[in-house]
Amino acid sequence: MDIDDESYDNVSTDLNNTSAGKSTKEKKKNLKIKEKEPSTKSTLSFDHEEEADTEVFKVKKSSHSKRIAKQLKRERERDEKLEKEEKAKLEKNNPNKRSDSDEERAREEELKKLREELRTLNGDEAEALESSDEDSGPASFRNRLARGEIPDAKTIHFIRKQRQMARQSEDYLPIEQSEAVASKNSSTSRLVRDDEHDKSDEDEDDSRIDFTVNNAATERQKLRDDFLATEHGSDDESEKELASWEDQQIRKAVGHQAPEALLQQHTNGTISRQPDLSAYGPNLARPAVSYHTMSKMPDISEITIESVRKRLQERLDSMDMVYRSHKMELERAQTDMEDCEKNIATCKLKSGDLEERYRFFQEMRGYVRDLVECLNEKVPTINELEQRMHSLLRARAVRLLQRRQQDVRDQCQDYMTNKAAAQVVMETEEEQAKQRRVAEREARRSRRRRARESRNITAHHDGLSSDDEENQADVTKFNLEKENITTIAEKLFEDALEDFSEMDLIRKRFEEWKLQFGDTYREAYISLCIPKLVTPFVKLQLVTWNPLEEGCRDFEDMDWYNSLIFFGASSQREVDPEDTDIKILLAVVEKIILPKLTYLAENIWDPLSTTQSSRLVNLTRRLFRDYPTVHAKSKNSQAYLQAIYNRIKKTLDDDVFMPLYPMSVLDGRSSGPAVFFHRQSWTCIKLLGSILSWHGLLGMKMLQQLALDGLLNRYIVLGLANSHVNRHAMDKCQAIISTLPKAWFAELESDKTLPQLENLCRYLTKAAELVHKSTCTQSDQERQEGR
Repeated sequence: MDIDDESYDNVSTDLNNTSAGKSTKEKKKNLKIKEKEPSTKSTLSFDHEEEADTEVFKVKKSSHSKRIAKQLKRERERDEKLEKEEKAKLEKNNPNKRSDSDEERAREEELKKLREELRTLNGDEAEALESSDEDSGPASFRNRLARGEIPDAKTIHFIRKQRQMARQSEDYLPIEQSEAVASKNSSTSRLVRDDEHDKSDEDEDDSRIDFTVNNAATERQKLRDDFLATEHGSDDESEKELASWEDQQIRKAVGHQAPEALLQQHTNGTISRQPDLSAYGPNLARPAVSYHTMSKMPDISEITIESVRKRLQERLDSMDMVYRSHKMELERAQTDMEDCEKNIATCKLKSGDLEERYRFFQEMRGYVRDLVECLNEKVPTINELEQRMHSLLRARAVRLLQRRQQDVRDQCQDYMTNKAAAQVVMETEEEQAKQRRVAEREARRSRRRRARESRNITAHHDGLSSDDEENQADVTKFNLEKENITTIAEKLFEDALEDFSEMDLIRKRFEEWKLQFGDTYREAYISLCIPKLVTPFVKLQLVTWNPLEEGCRDFEDMDWYNSLIFFGASSQREVDPEDTDIKILLAVVEKIILPKLTYLAENIWDPLSTTQSSRLVNLTRRLFRDYPTVHAKSKNSQAYLQAIYNRIKKTLDDDVFMPLYPMSVLDGRSSGPAVFFHRQSWTCIKLLGSILSWHGLLGMKMLQQLALDGLLNRYIVLGLANSHVNRHAMDKCQAIISTLPKAWFAELESDKTLPQLENLCRYLTKAAELVHKSTCTQSDQERQEGR
């Protein structure tokens, strides 16, 4: 690293010029610099191996400079002591300024540290100044030089700036400069230069101060500073340090005048923080802190008894107001405390009931959850059993219906008038099966005839009885399947506890809830949940229930009905008409009984069976009469009546047949065709009575369409018109007229009838005329019989 001669020359003179700028005006002397030959032994080495070629520089301080340094130190200590005393006085007068003085002291310490870091000197001069205990900035700089550190270009530039500032000050006295002498020992040796300003001899008495100014050297120095500033750029840190040093000096100057200013301001009644220092620098401008004026003591002459009394009264009024507010707060607190005590007492009284209530609902919650879980496992089995029973009944009904239709076809073929069409081969299997059917049919008729004779029933016509007898094999098979279904249904809840399998126990659980906590019972709408909850038990008891059969148990006699009819009722209180539990049984009948009857009517019921029709009509009338939920506007009721209509219409289309024979064939009462004709005629009249038995349940137009248009005019009147007018025909007409509801004729005029009955009226008129003509020439007894 090569450093030019002028740079080393400037570094060696920085400390001396700085010390001279900081000294007082009365003590300024010229430092004599003496040239010395470079020593052979280098104190600052860049390469330990190059002993002979090492270039070093030294700065030697004279004894006169040491004395000046000591004197400067004493003056500085005296100034610092004065400053401390003044600061102590200020802090004593104004405690609020202590924090500001602490801040100033901290800033001074920071400035000193910055100076220590930035100042560098030669090792020998550092040792000389260490002994003289100069200020901490140059000492730190000398210590760094003593450790062998080499100043960088930034530090050199900073020292030059300081020297330039000191040179521009008014109290600066330039020191005589001398040209440096370079040793020329070898081409590889480094230059060792002494301070070019040091030309003094060792004799201190012969030294003289030169007051002349070297303008050439000053100009040259200025050029060097400009060059280095351009090369290394502006030094913001040195500028800040310079600004802080100026601020410090201004504060010191202002601080001397602070006590007098404070005294003057105190006499005026106000104390200000500090004068505006923004003119001295941006760092010195701080917001002023205002202090309140100390209250003056009132004049004794202004104090009167009235003023004292007035002030005491005002004080008393304010205290009274505070007292009243405190009293109101106390009363409010006492009221709140009383309410809290009452609430605590009430809660203590209710704690037992609440505990019991909580325990009950927890138990009820667990019970209902277990009950629902149990029913979820049993419901699929119950539905399967119900479906099996329905399939069994449907299979029997279809079998009987197909047998009756086959018998009608067989008789129709047997009594055909066309002889060629009636010829059949007797040896075929079809004819053998037909003969077996004929034998079975005649056997059933014989058994029914014997049964009527045993009961003394004489007024009977062939075709009025229902051919619904079964052979023993079919009956046995049906009974075995039914018993199997009944056994499974009875054992379905054997693996469950009684609390989950007995409807009476389930009912008691919910009745207990209603009696103890009626409000929550109503809020939970338990009356709407009970029908769904008991549906599996009701269906299970109704699995084998068939009201079309003889001897079937009435549903009102079953256990589930008896459990629900008094649900929620108590002997200790009267029945509330608005109690929703009354509708539980009605809802069960509507949602369970009606759907089951709908299936039976559409798939099992035989309209040609008088007994089945009579039982079904009676049950339906009782449901519509006794249960308000079963009415014409109910969805389930409408579905049930629609099923009745569909089943009757299907019977008219598939099961009704009226054979038409010539009058000659019907002359013989005992002939096969005549017997078959009269049997089918009475079967149609029986069906007419079954259809008209639904009067009051089905609509009048719907009923007239089925009974009069679909059966009477289409089959019965047509058969009467193709037969002889005799006593048997009149019996049929009398049976037809007896089935017609009287309510249809209540609003009719005397000379008119229903439009659908006009064909029957014309036949009756014609029959009456024929009877009258035939009996005119006969004896009185025959005429009486004709009438």
